[in-house]
Amino acid sequence: MIKFIATDLDGTLLDSKKNLPVGFGEMIYRLDKNGVVFAPASGRQYYTVEEQFKSLGRELMYIAENGAIIIDKGEIVSCECIDAETAKDIILRVRDIPTASAILCCVDCAYGEDDSDPEFEVNTRMYYKKFELIDDIAKICYEKEILKIAVFDNQNPYENVKKVLPEYKGRAEVVISGANWADVMKPGVSKGAAIKQIREIYGYDRDECMCFGDYMNDYEMIMECGESYAMGNAVEEIKRAAKHITSSNDENGVMRVLEQMFK
Repeated sequence: MIKFIATDLDGTLLDSKKNLPVGFGEMIYRLDKNGVVFAPASGRQYYTVEEQFKSLGRELMYIAENGAIIIDKGEIVSCECIDAETAKDIILRVRDIPTASAILCCVDCAYGEDDSDPEFEVNTRMYYKKFELIDDIAKICYEKEILKIAVFDNQNPYENVKKVLPEYKGRAEVVISGANWADVMKPGVSKGAAIKQIREIYGYDRDECMCFGDYMNDYEMIMECGESYAMGNAVEEIKRAAKHITSSNDENGVMRVLEQMFK
């Protein structure tokens, strides 16, 4: 019996226009009636994800910042932070990458610097509800709880960011989280690690957990759940890793599975 469901948002639950499926509020009610905990699991900021689901009128569990923070009904369950010295070094190195811009993602807010690339601001405002532009984000590293450094690269984050940044052994690791995004987080932090923590805290067996994903930052989550679904639009590695494949995000793949399971 499924007791816990986690789903990625962009490219998974949300359609290409970033909308929730029609009737999803009713589905959340149905899951709740069946004693199933539902958790959005995203690389996005918690405040942005919460805003997306606020209209449903129910308090949810959230896995945000690619697993760096877990919040259940408004309370922080877990928070995994990068040390200030490592965060500062990453920021300084990203400044030397012509195509890239860094965002300091903290528990309270996300911080960026003025950038001439209009795509940077459009994407940042989309994913970060709480966001401030300041002169120098490196200067506030010692004052903040840093969940990750998000790096926007408008060309190729794998070649320009992941391959360029050094290996921060034991301190940080780089994960490609989207077509234009790389996240630098504390080693071992992932959506999958977050779900493992949730399982341990709330007593869920692996086979009682279900998840949906489409991109490589969903890989660990796919491996951590007994019932895992790759979207029809997922990258091939995720399709190979998942137990099942459903329709694409624009074909309401997540809803199709849930409607079949919770009629």
